[in-house]
Amino acid sequence: MIKIWSRTGKLIYSTGKAKEDAQLQPSQIDRLLRGQVVVSPHNGDSHGDEESGQRSLETYAPIYKPGTNTILGFGEFYEVSFSLDREIQQLRYATWFLILNVAILIGFLLYLTIRHASHIISSQQSQLEANLARASALAKRNNMLRRAADQARLNAAVSNESYLARIGADLHDGPIQMLSLLILRLPDEPPELKAQLEQLLQQTLAELRDLSAGLVLPEIRDLSPSDTIEAAIKRHEQQTGTIVARALVDLPDQMPEAIRLCAFRVVQEALMNAYKHAHGHNQRVETRFSAETLDIMISDSGPVGDAPQSGASQQRSPLGLKGLESRVKALRGSLTVMAQPQGGLLLKVLLPVRRRSLRTRVE
Repeated sequence: MIKIWSRTGKLIYSTGKAKEDAQLQPSQIDRLLRGQVVVSPHNGDSHGDEESGQRSLETYAPIYKPGTNTILGFGEFYEVSFSLDREIQQLRYATWFLILNVAILIGFLLYLTIRHASHIISSQQSQLEANLARASALAKRNNMLRRAADQARLNAAVSNESYLARIGADLHDGPIQMLSLLILRLPDEPPELKAQLEQLLQQTLAELRDLSAGLVLPEIRDLSPSDTIEAAIKRHEQQTGTIVARALVDLPDQMPEAIRLCAFRVVQEALMNAYKHAHGHNQRVETRFSAETLDIMISDSGPVGDAPQSGASQQRSPLGLKGLESRVKALRGSLTVMAQPQGGLLLKVLLPVRRRSLRTRVE
C-alpha cells in the first residue's frame, strides 16, 4: 500500500482503505522536513490501515520537486519484512558462529600456551629438584668431610700427647740412665774433677727428669674435665709447693679427650710461667662453659721480673707460650695474654666444644 501526505501531515492519497482524518505525528513531520527517511515496524493498524496480521516495515520519505531541494510532500509505503528478518536471523547466526569459532581458536591457543608453560615449569622444577639433590649431597659430603677433619684434629692432638709421652719415656730410659751410670763411676776420678762433674751432672739430670716428667701426662682418660684441670693444678702444687686458687664451675661431665689434654697443658704451662716470672703470687684458675665454648683463665698478681734462683725455680715447662698457642689454634681455639690493672698477667684460652661431642662418654 502507498500513501501520499502533504507537508502539513494530512493524507492526500492512499491506495488502500484509510481514515480521511489521518494525520502524521509532528515529530515525524519535523524529521521528514529535514530530509530524513523514517522507518519503523508496522503491524497493520497505523493511520487507519485495516490490514493486519502481517509484519512489515513502514517507511516515510520526503517527495522533492524535480531538479530542486523543495519538499512537496511525504510518501509512505510498506515492505514485508520476512526477507529482512530472514537476513537478520542469518546474520545473527553467522555472528554467533564467528564468535564461537573465534572463542574456540582463542581457547585452543590458550591451551597450547598453558601446556607449553606447564612443560617449561615441570622441566625447571625437575632441574631445581636435581640441583637441590646435588646440593644436598654436596652439603652432606662437606659435613662428613668437616666432621672427619675435626676428628682428625682431635686424633692428632691425642697422638701428639702420646708422642710426647714416648719422648719422655725415651729420655728417662736413655740419657737419664746414662747420666746415672756416669755418676756411679765418678769415685774413680780425682776429687776436684769429681766435684765439678758431679755438680754439673746433677743439674743436667734434674733438668732431664723435670723435662721427662713434664712430657708424660698423668692418666686422664677416665677423668672428667674438672678432674683433668684439678690434676694439672695438684701436680703444679706438688712440684712448686705453692697454693693455687681455683673456681672450676659450669663444666659438663663429658668432653673430648683432645680438649681435656689441651686444657691440662694450658693450666700446666700458665701456672709454671706464673711461678717462674711472678713467684706464684695469687695464682688462680677459673673455668666457664657456655655457648659450646670452654673458657680457661689463669691469673696471678705478682710482678713481672726475673725468676728466682732457688732450687724449685729451676722447674721448667716443656711447652712455651708459642707452642701452647699452636696447640690451642690446632683445636680452633684462641689464646690471649693481657696485663691486669692490679698487676700480674691474665692468660685466657677459649676452646670450642661441639654440643654433640658432649654426649660422648669418657672411655
